[in-house]
Amino acid sequence: MSEKPAIDVQRFKDVMARWPSGVSVVTTVINGKPVGITVSAFMSLGINPPSIIISIDKRSYMVNAIKSAGRFAVTFLNENEEGLSRLFASGDENKFRAEWTEYRNGLPYIRGDTAVFAELYSSLDAPDHVLFIGRVIEALISDKSPLIYYNRKYFGIREIT
Repeated sequence: MSEKPAIDVQRFKDVMARWPSGVSVVTTVINGKPVGITVSAFMSLGINPPSIIISIDKRSYMVNAIKSAGRFAVTFLNENEEGLSRLFASGDENKFRAEWTEYRNGLPYIRGDTAVFAELYSSLDAPDHVLFIGRVIEALISDKSPLIYYNRKYFGIREIT
């Protein structure tokens, strides 16, 4: 049986752009300094124990940061935080000029948003990303509506419904 050629990369990106996703900022601390990146590849994995998965490009500094720290936070951005999504997706080294705070476990998160805090359980190398599985140890809940990314644009949930 012959192997079919992989889908054209641009076609794949166009298809995946049609999948709506929440927008999050993943953070940790290295040598006392908060670091973070925008991530849309996030999901819950299970409830026994409560666990999550995030996916980060292998070229990102965050791969080594999370492996070294052994823990991370995921803040769910709200519909008014498109600017934060863009900031944390950028190469700007002063990302934490935004309204963030340190949770009692020492992990940084965006103040006032829903957030989960996890200990690194495992990581898995994928072709061009690393999947991190985290065991959720704490969580905060906000009533703010989430920021959604769909078809290469940002939306609030009210704009979709």
